[in-house]
Amino acid sequence: MKKKLFFITAVSCSLLVFSYSAQSAEFDVEDPLYFERARDLTLRGGLSYGESIIGVDVRGSYGINDIFVIGADIRYQQDFDSDRDWDGLSHLGVNVMYRMSGSTIKSDVFAGIKFAGNAVPAFSDTIYSAGFRLGRQWDTVTLAGMVKTSWIFDEVHGMAWINLVPEAYFRVTDNWRIGTWLDFQKVTDPNFDQTWLGLKVVRQYGRTQYVGFGQYEFNESEFRFGGRVNVVF
Repeated sequence: MKKKLFFITAVSCSLLVFSYSAQSAEFDVEDPLYFERARDLTLRGGLSYGESIIGVDVRGSYGINDIFVIGADIRYQQDFDSDRDWDGLSHLGVNVMYRMSGSTIKSDVFAGIKFAGNAVPAFSDTIYSAGFRLGRQWDTVTLAGMVKTSWIFDEVHGMAWINLVPEAYFRVTDNWRIGTWLDFQKVTDPNFDQTWLGLKVVRQYGRTQYVGFGQYEFNESEFRFGGRVNVVF
């Protein structure tokens, strides 16, 4: 009788822990494989600083159903370098994502368009992009990778580039997470080749996350840091 009671108690506690962990990870927006459920609306907003520029980024995404998400984002920036005039709207973008597989190995395809503003002359044209991401989630860690290709169709300033982004994301506790990633960018114009190393710390309260992040670019020895807030409605 005691063994049976112990077994029932152990199973019940395990299910409770699993349920709590699953619930705490359900709205983990910073997870590299996060995908909105049907009728979930996610808003992300934040500030970043790097290269003497403060940027304000706002993004929204909405789950049409469990396999299709649409989104939009906008960026405005203020340049403190007196030798440049990169103030104003950086871009306005729209994007879509489709979940190909949601089983053990998750995979998504996505595409988007960025309508460039007047803030960065080097990218003053419309940018078309498409990509693929793949990974697996465990209880305490997510490992994922993304490949993204982007294109500018212009007779003078036209170019194309590829970003390869491996990422590791650790759920340290039910409410604290740490993520790290590398972003390898290869461009048809070598002047724009970049390699970024990033680190972020996440604190989660239910459907809200507070994120602090830092990035380092190896080619130009540049730092970028900032923070954002994610909310799921």
